[in-house]
Amino acid sequence: MKNELLPMKLLAAIFVAATLFTLGCKPEKGMYNASPVISTTNLTTYDYLKSKPGVYDSLLMLVNTFKGMKTILTDSAVTLFAPSNNSFQLAVTNLNDLRASRGQSPIYLSQLAAGATGLTDAKSIASAKLDSAALDTLVSMYIIRNLYVADDFSVGDGLTVNSVRGGYPMHGQRVFADAEGFSNGGVETIQFADTKRSLFVAKWALTTTSSVNIKTKNGIVHLLTSDHTFGFDEYTARMTYVPPPPVAWNLKTDLLFPYWPPASNYYDGQVSAGEVFSKVLDGSVLTKFISNVDAGNNYYPSLYWFPRNADGSTRAAVCNSYTLTTANDSKLYQDRDPRAFKIEATLDPAPWQLRATPLFNDIYQPNPNAVWVQLDVRQDQDWTTNYQERTFDFVNNVAYTGYRLVILQVGTGSSSQTLFQISEWTMNLRSN
Repeated sequence: MKNELLPMKLLAAIFVAATLFTLGCKPEKGMYNASPVISTTNLTTYDYLKSKPGVYDSLLMLVNTFKGMKTILTDSAVTLFAPSNNSFQLAVTNLNDLRASRGQSPIYLSQLAAGATGLTDAKSIASAKLDSAALDTLVSMYIIRNLYVADDFSVGDGLTVNSVRGGYPMHGQRVFADAEGFSNGGVETIQFADTKRSLFVAKWALTTTSSVNIKTKNGIVHLLTSDHTFGFDEYTARMTYVPPPPVAWNLKTDLLFPYWPPASNYYDGQVSAGEVFSKVLDGSVLTKFISNVDAGNNYYPSLYWFPRNADGSTRAAVCNSYTLTTANDSKLYQDRDPRAFKIEATLDPAPWQLRATPLFNDIYQPNPNAVWVQLDVRQDQDWTTNYQERTFDFVNNVAYTGYRLVILQVGTGSSSQTLFQISEWTMNLRSN
């Protein structure tokens, strides 16, 4: 009888030991299952937002305002990183704090979204249209083409994705929150970033999600944390942007080219064949012009504009403003930014001529006998970020046959500076 009981006792002991082992392996409090769990709803992405009153009202207001946005969130296969009402409130507060410091009255989201509605004077209408367009662009940054769940952002350093309008590059990377006693052992989140069109992560603006992988009828929704500021760090800058006056030149008829002191042996495209002078005229900050400089010998480029008629003959034009825009990596390479420069003009009836011995594609040169007068000079100019556009006004009502931007110094101006770069240059005419 005793021998028969032994197997039973042995089995009981094994069961108790297994039970104790299982209990001992129970996760600690705060330790979460990090595997993706997808919540599913039969609502469209647009209707899902509507089902959360008091949470996404600001986003819905903008979606309803901008043409085609509601249709995108109803019919298109898109991924939405949804900012809450609090995200918009943070952005509006930042903007109105700045406006208050300038003695300006507050302005709110609904006013900006309305654009030129109810306005009468041309200047206010133009400004309001720009503000509304900027808002449209910012909202589009949160709506991504195609469907992405958190796991799609888990490979390597994450994934670059494109906005539904304009294909603006955003970036997502899956990360895990910390749980009690465990680093990266908590819930699954996505780090969502405005890349600023830069390859350098340090320049990106980041936020994170509070919930992920909500599957709607037509898309995926990830909810952003309530401390995210709508527009990342661009909302205030875009809503206070003052556009430069109209460009004065005609690219179809006028002559524009760079020129270096002959002794330098520098020419267009010497540094990079794809980053030539024409890139400052293409209207895109994503391209740039880069050239050699020799600070020790004062070898800097001058950028020339010669107004011409349709038949190629010389004409005169009035100009009283100009813009410069920094390049895609100017914040990293501030020694390449224009530090000092001047605008000069000439009344010479033949201010340009063909080169006697063309150097590559540099077939024009300024007339060496032309007399130039200084219209504007700037020194100690500091640039703080990439794609930074600045407008410089000067007094002039004379129609000149030629203008030139003369670079006098880059970066710190030391003899070790060897490169100069900008993404855009324009000469402009301010009418009032």
